[in-house]
Amino acid sequence: MKYPVYAMLLLVLLASTNAPAAHKTNETHDGTINSFRWLKSPMPVNHVLIQNDQGERVGLSRFNGKIVLLNLWASWCKPCIEELPALDRLQKRLSGSDFVIVTVALDDDIDKARQMFFDTLSIQSMGFYHESSEQLGRDFPVDVVPVSFLIDREGQAVGLLRSSIGWAEPDTDTLIKRLLAGVPPATLEAEMQQ
Repeated sequence: MKYPVYAMLLLVLLASTNAPAAHKTNETHDGTINSFRWLKSPMPVNHVLIQNDQGERVGLSRFNGKIVLLNLWASWCKPCIEELPALDRLQKRLSGSDFVIVTVALDDDIDKARQMFFDTLSIQSMGFYHESSEQLGRDFPVDVVPVSFLIDREGQAVGLLRSSIGWAEPDTDTLIKRLLAGVPPATLEAEMQQ
């Protein structure tokens, strides 16, 4: 009788941990910006706290007034690691604009994530943030990584991408620049479906 209990505990444990992006059959994931999904209702995220490299808790509200690409990753996730340098280059290309990429490591071993970020990948244009998946899971779906959220200037998540992409294609820069210019997400969604 105790084996079914252990089996149930194992299933609960597996279901509660992050996994590399695994998609539902009806979920687009073609490796391009076209995999982006726009939220039907914007989700306020100003109250969400993350830890900076010094371990201080900072609110996502500190980025109000900017378009934010919030990317959740882990050092054990190969697709996450592959896209971080491209995100760093995207931040560098769009530096000086009201756009910021905030990458948040969900690792339990923060030193390992920090080493991966700075030493192994030599990330230079983005800051290092971290938070537990349990904490962020209160506000964001973190069942897969990487997952990225676009947050508008008012601190509301307006879209998400549940996979990794190259971030180097011209369509990516165009999308960000159009958001910066004030084009509403509904218009962008319609354009992407054409």
